[in-house]
Amino acid sequence: MISTWQHKRFSLSLIVLLAGFAFMHCAQGAQLYRYKDDQGKTVLNSTIPPQYVGKGYDILNERGRLIERVPPALTPEQIAAREAEKERQKQLEAARLEQQRIDNELRQLYSHPDDAVRVLKRRIQDIEGVIQVKLSQIESTESEIIKQEGKAANIQRSGRTIPESIIASIKAFKNDIENAQADIAELRDERSKVFEEFDTKIKRLEVITQKKASDYTEWLQSAQTDAPKNGADTKPES
Repeated sequence: MISTWQHKRFSLSLIVLLAGFAFMHCAQGAQLYRYKDDQGKTVLNSTIPPQYVGKGYDILNERGRLIERVPPALTPEQIAAREAEKERQKQLEAARLEQQRIDNELRQLYSHPDDAVRVLKRRIQDIEGVIQVKLSQIESTESEIIKQEGKAANIQRSGRTIPESIIASIKAFKNDIENAQADIAELRDERSKVFEEFDTKIKRLEVITQKKASDYTEWLQSAQTDAPKNGADTKPES
């Protein structure tokens, strides 16, 4: 049987052991806060006053080692700058993805920049062909106006009244010329847009394919110099 003395000794040992565990648990859970007060002095304490939390502080363990560094709270200006930078990065990423989409489409359509140059040449040739047709129509209509005006002059010199049909015919011819001139202006605007569109495509293809368009620069200069200009700006005489 265990004697009373042995029982007391066992109980005392158990109490000491439990107390040691409790002390170790408290010691392990203890932490300190290091911060600066209003005078700029570093303070080390087991608590941190609320007014200093926003200024940033360090959390230390019971041995004084750094556990975590809490940065100061951002000012409204810093928050605005952070959000602006986030938006800028978002826009940059969107632009990158859009360029990636465009590049993929270009690769599917053209294996070489010269392919795009050939398409451009056909588009410009088609537009210039229509412009030439319109110019020919203007020239032909101007000839008709001259004829009708000649008839009107002869009738007027004879002392007779110019028929309404001739006046209406001349007016209709002049309207036709104005419409043709408007069409030519639109075609030239389309021509400029096609040049701009394909110039961007060709230069981008040269980048992503690492290939050079063979005669693009020389042809572009020639095409822009030799663009049909005559007749489109002709104003019929009133």
